[in-house]
Amino acid sequence: MAALRLAALDVGSNSIHVTVGRVPKNRVEVIRLADEADLVRLGADVTAYGEIRPERMARAIATIRDHAELARLYEAQVVLGVATEGVRRAANGAAFLARVRRETGVLLELVTGAQEAALTYWGATSGLKPIKGRRAVLDMGGGSLEFVVGRGRTIDWRVSLPLGSGTMRHRYAPSDPPSPDELEAVRRVVVETLTPLDPPLPVAEAIVCGGTAMSLAMLGGRITVPDELSGEAGPPKRNRYLTRAQLEAVLALLETTPSATICHRFGVEEGRARLLAAGAAVLLAAMDELRLDVLRARRRGVREGAILTYAHVGERWLEAAEKGEVW
Repeated sequence: MAALRLAALDVGSNSIHVTVGRVPKNRVEVIRLADEADLVRLGADVTAYGEIRPERMARAIATIRDHAELARLYEAQVVLGVATEGVRRAANGAAFLARVRRETGVLLELVTGAQEAALTYWGATSGLKPIKGRRAVLDMGGGSLEFVVGRGRTIDWRVSLPLGSGTMRHRYAPSDPPSPDELEAVRRVVVETLTPLDPPLPVAEAIVCGGTAMSLAMLGGRITVPDELSGEAGPPKRNRYLTRAQLEAVLALLETTPSATICHRFGVEEGRARLLAAGAAVLLAAMDELRLDVLRARRRGVREGAILTYAHVGERWLEAAEKGEVW
């Protein structure tokens, strides 16, 4: 079979993100041709008002239109649209999806938590060499945390939880910077949520993905160099692994540093910077549940999973994701 060129557009609580990729004949990985994200933060409106407000909706639609045009420029044969927790919780989510279809031509599918978890797992593990034992995937979104455990492409266990960085910050750690008591409240809620669950453990490796996680991984790599704490922002540094020690160091910095300063020193968007402390507290608690001291950071997730699933099963991609069936 010939190589495919597909695009996936992910409308999340924090970001609207498009990936255009080429899927080679072996259908086991996505070779990125273009990848762009905009921090629109639909979830901020949904958390505050229960719906997407007109100004935010207009910005989201303009962003989706631009991303669809990018997919066309790269000659994507299909544009797969995925709407996740922020739209799932919005009282006017259906109206938003209809308006997107009418004004941009993009069909956004409102995926379930189970579908999102499956697509994220397949995307985050794509292109990796097989290992002995299980892998876990944590997708840190703005509204939800997807937690999946599997072997190879087989999903053994999955759950979608309302533990996203935006949700946790709004509910439990709204100060800037957040106080230790606020972050302890975040940790406590995560522990209380995860403890009753029974994921299949142990896992040999855990992967973390999502924009907040990638920013935390970048900061983890940067602040291990003492001069970085007082220096100006430089180019982001890719950090493939995020250790417990790095994450604790990042959290200590975020507890004492306003988001505007984090934005200036490290080049993180201010809207994203406000979410990092809550996200770090969530990930530290999740690491406790997994009994691991290191997370592997990957810039792959639900979009690559959607592309690969479509490449294997075509129009049945959402059905496959709901069932978690192996292609």
